[in-house]
Amino acid sequence: MASTPRLPAHDKLGRLVARSLGLDEPTLREGLCPATVDDLPDVLALRREHLLPGHEWDDDAYLRWRYRLGREGAGFGELWCVRAHGRVLATIGVEDLPVDVDGQSLTGAQVMDLMVRPEAQESGLGIWLNQAMLARHPFTLAVGANQNSAGIVRRLFEPLAPRLTFTHPLDLGPFVRRRWPTLAGTPLVTRVANAGLSLRRLALRWGRPRGFTVESATRLDPALTAPVSRGAAGVHLRHHGAYLQRRLLDNPRRPLALRVARRGDTVAGLIAWAVEADDLGRPELHLIDWRHDGDEALLVLLHEALREAAAQGCSCVRLLLQDTASQRVAARAGFLPSSDDEGRPCGVQSRDAELAARLAHAPWALTDLHDDADGF
Repeated sequence: MASTPRLPAHDKLGRLVARSLGLDEPTLREGLCPATVDDLPDVLALRREHLLPGHEWDDDAYLRWRYRLGREGAGFGELWCVRAHGRVLATIGVEDLPVDVDGQSLTGAQVMDLMVRPEAQESGLGIWLNQAMLARHPFTLAVGANQNSAGIVRRLFEPLAPRLTFTHPLDLGPFVRRRWPTLAGTPLVTRVANAGLSLRRLALRWGRPRGFTVESATRLDPALTAPVSRGAAGVHLRHHGAYLQRRLLDNPRRPLALRVARRGDTVAGLIAWAVEADDLGRPELHLIDWRHDGDEALLVLLHEALREAAAQGCSCVRLLLQDTASQRVAARAGFLPSSDDEGRPCGVQSRDAELAARLAHAPWALTDLHDDADGF
């Protein structure tokens, strides 16, 4: 495993950042505070500078859903702001991250929503903010969602296994149009190929495990404990029904569909997805989150997603997988790895070098729920 590049200590970097911004270090440090509802207008103005065209959603509702903003019991973590020169220069969010690792329960934080004004982007402020969050938590997790955040992950965090794209094609038309445009003018070729895909999907579904029932869900029991794969080593996220209800089903930015698999009266797994358009305007089904108590439950859930995608006329089903066990199950369901995918980087860090090493060497199984892609 490659070692994390050395960076200046937090205090030293703070002095350098402050000088670059025309401040002194105490002013920079004192300007970092958790945001409240009163800060929303300034935060929203900063975020509008970063939102891509076509992403003009209700950002006010989204931030109130995601962060506490000074309200007891609201949100999933804090949104921190750096104020200087009479305005918000940058923000960084943290979501509470409770995990079990080697039988030990820990609570760290995932960093997200890092946004820095253009004139401050070369100052090192983004790195300093990540260090500031690390100083406040036993460990921090970061997932690269774009080119800038991926660079910070690689520079500041101990690397974890990358998350790789797996795809199950349902309609080869869009693929043919991208790779072989001349063949796209021969519809018979695509129809024959799609018929072959349907037969392959039917054959794979024939081997689907028995003894499960799968149902759509719009509410989860708050006391539900999310299923964890039995006997699996590594880092397990500790989330209950109340969290999953809010995180999966109450997101104002990205509403998801949810299916629950039961083995008798026991919840064996759940899976959530979104249907989104590709660059040709064709629908694709993207798997966002899944929890399961074993390989058989995951296989049942993947087949349910494929059935729903075919019913909605989707061209494919996509998901990002990090752990090798889930990759093997996905292969059993007919998912194929992308040949040119380098993976999306993610990493973990701690002030305790021993804990950082433990977390970096332990297997993780992060899903798109932790991609931060619904933030910008």
